Formats: sequence, C-alpha cells, structure tokens
Amino acid sequence: MALTTHHFNLDPKQVTIAALGLLDRQLTLGGIPARYSELNFTGGLGDVINVNRDSRGIPVTAAGITAPIQNSIKGDKDRLAASSDRPLPTDPRLAPQGFIRESRFPVQLTTLAQNATTLSMEQVAFDLRQFGTQVLSKLTRGFAEYFDDTTAAFIKSSITRSGLTAAQKKVIGGDVEVTIPAADGTRENLRARALGLRTALVDARMAMNLANVPTSERYLIAGPELEAILLKDPEFVAVDYSGDTNALRRAIVGRIYGFDIVIHNSFGLEAYLFHKSAMVLVSACPAIPMGAVNGSIQNINGIATRMLVDYDYAKKADTIGLDTMYGLSTVKEDPDYAVRGTPIGESFVRGLKISITEKAPAGSGS
Repeated sequence: MALTTHHFNLDPKQVTIAALGLLDRQLTLGGIPARYSELNFTGGLGDVINVNRDSRGIPVTAAGITAPIQNSIKGDKDRLAASSDRPLPTDPRLAPQGFIRESRFPVQLTTLAQNATTLSMEQVAFDLRQFGTQVLSKLTRGFAEYFDDTTAAFIKSSITRSGLTAAQKKVIGGDVEVTIPAADGTRENLRARALGLRTALVDARMAMNLANVPTSERYLIAGPELEAILLKDPEFVAVDYSGDTNALRRAIVGRIYGFDIVIHNSFGLEAYLFHKSAMVLVSACPAIPMGAVNGSIQNINGIATRMLVDYDYAKKADTIGLDTMYGLSTVKEDPDYAVRGTPIGESFVRGLKISITEKAPAGSGS
C-alpha cells in the first residue's frame, strides 16, 4: 500500500528560499545595513567572522613632461623644434605599483535569532490550505519585526562620531546639535522649527562630505515627530513610493539634501544620518542537526537562514522553525585613513547623530 503524505509536499530548500525572499521584502530598517554571510560556518555563538573592508583608491603619481629643445641645426629661436629634438627623460617614469589594501575587521556573532511553529495533525489535515500565507509569512514577519527593532537599537547606540578627537572633529565635523522653538501652532513657528532642522541637516551633510562618504545610498533615520516638523514645512516635498512592494521602499517618505528619509517609531525627536556601508549585518548558520527530520540552509541577499522540520511523536505534530546566528557592527575606516593631512585611522565617520532640543518660548516660566 502506498504511503499517504500531507497535501503540501514541502521541499525544505524551496521553502527556505521562499522564506528568505519574503523576509527581505518585509525588512525596513533591517534592510539597510550591508550584509555578509557564511553558510559553512564551523564555529559557534560568540565567535567572530572577519569581514573585508573596501580599500580606498590607489594613489596617482605625477611626472613632468619633457620640453622641446632649441633646433640647433637651423638656429631658429622662433620656430618649435621637431619631435626628434625632444630629449629623453632623465628621471625614472615607471609608475609605482599600487596595491589593493583591503583590511579585515572582526564582527562577533552575538545572537541566535529563532522562531518556530507547531502544526498538529488536525491543522495540517483540516485547517491549512496555503502554507505560504498561513505559516511561512508569519514566521518571516516575526523575523522582520525583530531585525527592524534590533537595527533601530543598534543605530541609536552606535551611529555617532563621539569617538573622534577634537582635532578630527575640526577637520571632518562631529555630531550635530540643534535647538528649535517649541511648537505653538503659528505659521512663523512652523517655519522656524523646520528651518532649524534644515540648518542641522546641511551641517550634517557637510560633515559627511568632508569625510568623503559616498553621496549615494545615504539615509536619514528619524521618528514621527521629526517627520511631522518636515512635512509642515512649506518647502518640503514628499516623494510617493507607494507603488513598490518592498517594505524599505515604502518606508521612505521622501528625500532631503541627498538623504532618503526613513521613519520608524523606535525614534523620538532625534535623527541619525549615515551611508548604507556604515553598518554590516553578519549572519551564519550551523549545520543541519543529525536528529532533524529535514532541513535546509540557504543564503538570499546576504542573509543566511536555516529551516528545520521535526516531528513530535507525543503530540503527533510537526515543528517548523527558522534560525540564524548574527551580529551587527559599524564599519570603521582603514588604519592609514586621513583627511586634509589629519590622521583619522580606524574611526567611525560614515554616519553621525543630530540631537534636537526644544526651547520653551520666552516668558513661559519653564
């Protein structure tokens, strides 16, 4: 007699690929950091993975071009010499061989992120009709919410130039502080509040440019309070991305001064500006355990995730779960990095924080 199987006939590899595809589209803040992953990781939680850091451009050297000499045969001092009258260079002209000096930095795997669901035999037989909608999307949605909240906390604790010295801040700037008037609802007040933020954003943009941070893929991360101030500014024009199904794209409410504005409820009256390369999310998965009924390890767009399928004989139920080991890190510069002759070294310069303080109106007594 032929074996009876449930009506899903799931392929773990295809399910894992689908899960990662869903996860990638559901990420907002979690979709911003650069990613690095390893599938054949043999270490454990707490170990480090060394990530390559892109090198800067190879320096260019300049040499003078030889000048024509006087035509000694004709003695004509007003006519240019022939090409044969140009002397051979005396100095070596071979360009020094540059080297792509990619350095590496460690990122610690700090967290085992995981979730799972148990499906009883009755659910599989009677209740489940669309595995992707009823099960897989819920698992990946939980991961997306977790990565977004985790990334928000990391941004608030790590995107800052507070580690720079006074000399370094003098050259490339540091974090920005701005004081704006408290809201009173008048038109002039709305303009003054927006003007204060705009001035701070211009200062932050200048600090990013001074540090040679790439101008593309820059983000401004803020809370609903800052968004409201900007949206009430008559000069702010929002950009509609509502036709896109990507969660990060939908979260972008506009652009200002070269920054994509992303609003998230984890932030208050504050702002963080950085380039996509300012952070890296490193993920790795251990091997499929010997006791698992089935499983698969896949990597989609730099996220390594393991799916495991097991069976509980006592409950007559399937357990399906996703997990990954990961760590977040800021990306600092090369040890020999310098700006305008000032050594910067292995410091974080690809982002900064704007601290915003509201000043009560004069005579309010506060």
